[in-house]
Amino acid sequence: MESTLGAGIAMAEALQNQLPWLENVWLWVTFLGDPKSLFLFYFPAAYYASRRVGIAVLWISLITEWLNLVFKWLLFGDRPFWWVHESGYYSQAPAQVHQFPASCETGPGSPSGHCMITGAALWPIMTAISSQVATRAHSCCHLTSLGAALGWLMAPRVPMERELSFYGLTSLALLLGASLIYWTLFTLGLDLSWSISLASKWCERPEWVHLDSRPFASLSRDSGAALGLGIALHSPCYAQVRRAYLGHGQKIVCLVLAVGLLGPLDWLGYPPQISLFYIFNFLKYTLWPCLVLALVPWVVHTFSAQEIPPIRSS
Repeated sequence: MESTLGAGIAMAEALQNQLPWLENVWLWVTFLGDPKSLFLFYFPAAYYASRRVGIAVLWISLITEWLNLVFKWLLFGDRPFWWVHESGYYSQAPAQVHQFPASCETGPGSPSGHCMITGAALWPIMTAISSQVATRAHSCCHLTSLGAALGWLMAPRVPMERELSFYGLTSLALLLGASLIYWTLFTLGLDLSWSISLASKWCERPEWVHLDSRPFASLSRDSGAALGLGIALHSPCYAQVRRAYLGHGQKIVCLVLAVGLLGPLDWLGYPPQISLFYIFNFLKYTLWPCLVLALVPWVVHTFSAQEIPPIRSS
């Protein structure tokens, strides 16, 4: 693991010192690969393109993020910004790297959430795109049929619409399952807050250590999203727009409106108390699926229907 981290430090040092003009590009790439961006952008964009794909993105996001949290507790992976100081390898020749707000996360570094969670959640999007490309490729009908068959086989199988209790129990299972694992490891003598201490110690600026990077923040996000999905699918607004047809222009308006609502909601300040923060985070991510699936499409469909003039009989 030390060789991998050392190679990463060497690459970061080379990029920062030799290609400083690409700094904003890599920060933007980091933002797009952040698991939180799955809820902010990828989920609504996929849902308004294809309802099934969008719900698959949300399910895969919350399940893989929960697994990523558990694996982080078990693997004890270091993050480069504290490993470069704690390892002692750079005591004689300090590495010429600098930190960013996005790099000062408090959870363990392995496995990478950017790779594991975002990569898995983007899988249904890529399979849907590949299936559409294969379907529209008219040059060879055999390849078209083969591509469509492969797209169907690789498509994720996720629950679409179940009773509300299913989503409530799923949310509760995520909370209780992770809590049980946490307290079991804690009882065995493992210090699962070790990464928070190191992040607070070695982060360049204390204000960069955010509460939303704590391990239980992702748990409150995932359990809230699971419950919010069930509430959205059983809401009166969703019942009215479930069978409605939305044109491409309406879908674009839905995406812009949803991102416009979710963005400021994501950037709201957090309560300073840990317990209140987790409650706030849970409620916020419970609201997100309700906005994307139900409220925003209902508003767009309602106002669009009002703008269509009635057809007069001759």
